[in-house]
Amino acid sequence: MSIPVSAVDQFVEEEGEQVRHMIGIRCFCHGADGQPDPNCKEHEVGGWLFLEERTITGLVTDITQRRELMETGVFEPGDCMFSPLSEDTVSEGDKIIFTWSLPHGQGDPLVRSSQDYDTLYYEAVKSILCYDENKVFYKQDRDFRFEGKKIVWQWTGKSQDGKTPRMFTRYVVKYHAYIEWLVFVPPVTRVSAGEDIGSKVMLRKKHLMERR
Repeated sequence: MSIPVSAVDQFVEEEGEQVRHMIGIRCFCHGADGQPDPNCKEHEVGGWLFLEERTITGLVTDITQRRELMETGVFEPGDCMFSPLSEDTVSEGDKIIFTWSLPHGQGDPLVRSSQDYDTLYYEAVKSILCYDENKVFYKQDRDFRFEGKKIVWQWTGKSQDGKTPRMFTRYVVKYHAYIEWLVFVPPVTRVSAGEDIGSKVMLRKKHLMERR
């Protein structure tokens, strides 16, 4: 029995989540050896450019709920499957950013710079813990605050009892963030009675892809 495209899309619209989608392409700085120019300022780590951001809707499923996929050995705990509307194209190398925050479990190891801020990996929402090598704890909104992908240590109106790590001090901040995901394998096209009813897109957290 065939599944009408309209029925699939209606289910996705009603039960899906809105996410931010960006098209991923290889940066034009790649050389004949296939490697990106390490001095290029245009691309992100790995030599990818992400363009044309827009909001799309899709079903998000933790891959651990799909035993048959876990048994292939290709997928890892924490990976996700995303099923967009049939009209939306999501392809290998694209980026998906969730619009709800999740814990960035590993946290970011940082070194205090000479600037008013240090750069985070993800767009931060709420601190879980901030701790430095001198065993000093820091609190959000008293000692630091988040501004996008920045942890800001100096700002006008900061409390007089607010602390700041000394320059070159190593510290780690663990936080809730808008996690970025990469499409790491070609999506699976779903067809019913000769009609494209949308794809299944496999996602992996961006920091796990780039630390391989």
